[in-house]
Amino acid sequence: MRCLLLLLSSVIICGCVAPKKFDKMEALYADRIAHLESGISFRQDSIEKLMSALDQANGGKAALLVAQSNLEDKLIAQKDQIDALSGNLNSTSSRMSNELANVRKELEAAGLKYDTLLQNQQGIVDNFQRGVMRADSVMMTSLDANIPDDSYTISISAGEVKLSVQEDLLFKNRTSEKLNDEAAIVLRAVLDALQSDPLLKLTIVGHTDNQPNPRRNTDNWEYAAARAIFLAKEMADTYYLSPNRVVAASQGEFSPAKSNASPEGRTANRRVEFVLRNNVGNLLRSLKRLGE
Repeated sequence: MRCLLLLLSSVIICGCVAPKKFDKMEALYADRIAHLESGISFRQDSIEKLMSALDQANGGKAALLVAQSNLEDKLIAQKDQIDALSGNLNSTSSRMSNELANVRKELEAAGLKYDTLLQNQQGIVDNFQRGVMRADSVMMTSLDANIPDDSYTISISAGEVKLSVQEDLLFKNRTSEKLNDEAAIVLRAVLDALQSDPLLKLTIVGHTDNQPNPRRNTDNWEYAAARAIFLAKEMADTYYLSPNRVVAASQGEFSPAKSNASPEGRTANRRVEFVLRNNVGNLLRSLKRLGE
């Protein structure tokens, strides 16, 4: 519009221009005005497009800001969750460490208690066997210097020591109630062994070979029992061994030490065994008390 006013002013000022020239100038100015108006319209369209693009950009920016805010909120929430989980993990780790330390202490205490129990049990068993070992030593000392080695044997096993003596060292030939002089040495050695440990008890076991014995109407089992009973009474009556510590038994011909096929074997089988045993019941009671 400003350009149009300028043109009109120019026309008025030049009112004296010839009509032909005026028409030409008017046409020229009209073209220029149309060109200018077209440029103005184009620029206005451009401005509107730019404004629209700016509005869209501003809308996108707002959306981005909202998205950024949401992401920041999520990050803050996740960080809080991580911090909480880390705290729980540290707490759990600390608790588990304490529990592990307590378990280790309990295991150490249990191990120490177990080791102590084993030592005490071994001590009881050793003491149980020690009485047998003492009895063995006492009999060996008493017999070695006074009795031929080939007439007796001593063997030791868990909880017992066994003295096996040939019949002719104890009884006169073909008798069950008459003792030889050497019998006193044997019986004294057995008594000394029993006195070395008051918990030891004695079982006297008679044995024979598979040949008929000298007594009429008596089998080998009874004959061996008669000898064992006589020796048990001798220990009680002559050596004052308490009767509740001695038992007489017989295995007759049924537990040979050697084959009865030879004279030597039959001689070895005609024997008496003095078995000194520690009381297993005492051992079991001691072990039971230890475990209570």
